[in-house]
Amino acid sequence: MAAVGDLGIDVGSSNILIHERGKGIVRNVPALLAFDHSIQKVLFYGEKAAQLVGREPSHIQIFRPLQNGVIHDYKMLTSMLHYTVHELVGRRVVNRPRAVMAVSAVANELEKRQLIIGMFDAGARRTQLIDRPLAAALGAMHVLKDPYGRLVADIGGATTDIAVIAGGQITSRTIIPVAGDTFTDAIIRYIRLKHNLLIGFRTAEDIKRAIGTVYPLGDAELSLPVAGRNLISGLPKQIDIYRDEVAEAMEEALRQLLEGLHGVIERIPPELANDVFENGILLTGGGAMLKGLQEAITEEMQIRCTTADQPQECVARGCGYAVEHLAELAELTGENRRKGT
Repeated sequence: MAAVGDLGIDVGSSNILIHERGKGIVRNVPALLAFDHSIQKVLFYGEKAAQLVGREPSHIQIFRPLQNGVIHDYKMLTSMLHYTVHELVGRRVVNRPRAVMAVSAVANELEKRQLIIGMFDAGARRTQLIDRPLAAALGAMHVLKDPYGRLVADIGGATTDIAVIAGGQITSRTIIPVAGDTFTDAIIRYIRLKHNLLIGFRTAEDIKRAIGTVYPLGDAELSLPVAGRNLISGLPKQIDIYRDEVAEAMEEALRQLLEGLHGVIERIPPELANDVFENGILLTGGGAMLKGLQEAITEEMQIRCTTADQPQECVARGCGYAVEHLAELAELTGENRRKGT
């Protein structure tokens, strides 16, 4: 078996991405498992499990091992790591790769240790943890020690991690439970209340991607046919959903996200606030791909906001960059360095 390069791992609530040294992103799978209680066994991982969401029979349960940045089910998380990482590394005893894994600020010391053990069992020789916003910034800019402050908002599936980074250190930070799934859930709720139509999560995701926007981009009459279950008759029904309706559905989620950004900036020293004004706000994470988001933030905050290239890959790419610069990373993280045993 060919040697595997060092790995950068982004284990999120929605997806798991793996960056391999010299190859780039080699895995991007939904962070889902389908567990069959009748035989006590995981049937499907990743995309196959995602296809069952909303369609699973009573004896099959869909697990999301990581929720809101914390480990929801350690056994399932370990199984998921084996599926994604062990598939790459195999059963090798020597030349096991090193890894850098992004971790949320809400993860406690026990959960961090569990992540490291899970990675070791999956085949990593040593695993070092890095804060998600720092990994996101590295993935977007490849700068470890830029002395000037920049605000990074990593918008995941379940949470948004907002941080001001200067000199490779996080100087101010907050995590809010508003992210990509929040906007999707808002669409489900809006269509249920306004049209008496119940749609699934994947359908709402399709609506968000196709015609969703949180800033006027024209084509307000752009529509999409949507099928679901009529809550009055109980029968299947199809209606047309318009772009301006989707924008209205997502207004409250946008307001909460903007409040989170305001809260971080209000707590930083004047010099850093000036840096943020000069350097702008950087959006990363899959949730950053929502149409009109950077324009809405720029208008509300009066600070230039940009979206990183391939924002959903930034954290994994940043972890991959960090694993190539472990000595520099150790200087920055100090006591936060973690090793597998």
